[in-house]
Amino acid sequence: MNKTKIEAAFVDERGSIWDFLTDKEVHHVGFLISKKNSIRGKHYHKEQEQYTLVLNGKMKIITKNIQNKDSKVEETILEKMEMVKFPPFYYHALESLEDSECLVLTSKGRAGQDYEEDTIRVNDIENYEVL
Repeated sequence: MNKTKIEAAFVDERGSIWDFLTDKEVHHVGFLISKKNSIRGKHYHKEQEQYTLVLNGKMKIITKNIQNKDSKVEETILEKMEMVKFPPFYYHALESLEDSECLVLTSKGRAGQDYEEDTIRVNDIENYEVL
């Protein structure tokens, strides 16, 4: 899992322009507000790519590549204006180390049954095996 520090693409006396994604198909944009010590996610998607950008606060990101049986659980810290991409079959959990706000962009929509059919929830990633 790689995190990206987002920098302004353009700055002048009027302010700045920030490019989060370029040449990617996005079907959902969400705004996530999480209180300190809350945990979200704890799942992976079979098809969907997800990008999470921390706008304010600090998040611990826990991931594991479900398709690689030798993959280890990894942790990284995302701070303000850092973004991470979760490809399909990447377990992800987000723990708020502070009150946090994130922008979430996904390659599939979240409305209806399609989201649930693409989402596999995992309570214990350390002992999880793909069936």
